[in-house]
Amino acid sequence: MIDRAEQQRRGSQTPRRTSTKHPYAAIEHRVIDSPAYAGLKPSAKVLLLLLARQLTRSNNGHLQATFEWCKRYGIGSEHTLKDAIAELIAHGFIYRTKSHGANRVWATYAVTWLPIPDKGGLFLDGWKQLAWRDWLPTEKKAPRKNCRATPAESAVSPLTFRQKVQEVRGQKLQGMNLMPCSSDVQASIRSVPARQTRSPSYATTQLIRRQTTADRGQLRVMH
Repeated sequence: MIDRAEQQRRGSQTPRRTSTKHPYAAIEHRVIDSPAYAGLKPSAKVLLLLLARQLTRSNNGHLQATFEWCKRYGIGSEHTLKDAIAELIAHGFIYRTKSHGANRVWATYAVTWLPIPDKGGLFLDGWKQLAWRDWLPTEKKAPRKNCRATPAESAVSPLTFRQKVQEVRGQKLQGMNLMPCSSDVQASIRSVPARQTRSPSYATTQLIRRQTTADRGQLRVMH
């Protein structure tokens, strides 16, 4: 047999196990390496870490995510917290095992990469372990195309522009349905008398006075 000194010399001895007195939060590598995790927003990743911090050997399914507890770890508002919870559920990382109710009873959650040892009082009708494996990214909308014409396309010669205008006018004239005028309509149009313009009246007050004054002067000369 090879003694311990020989094993140390050959390097075949197993290293000593390191231990820590402080608890830690652990998330499996397969969870972090998944596309579903890569598609999470930063706030959802923070919340997943906070849920993993609460894990013990038997409390999966009884994890809480109240705003009073999460805000000291960087969750800024209740709206941000609700969006993060909804995103983790949609990506399959957590499952709501009990909804919040009266008397300030908070909702409870379970992470899907671990089993649920204590199922008492929990609602697990839709529970599915490792649900994050089934997550598929949503299709992104195609960006809108730029409809603006390039300088080369927008540069049109005056002759070409004039030809296009004439073509459009010709198409409009061809599309108009001109109805022929019947003989009765033409006769009625001809029977309408032309409007006579009134000659202007020059019998103004000033003109009458001038004529009267002139007549009196002639009468004076004759006498």
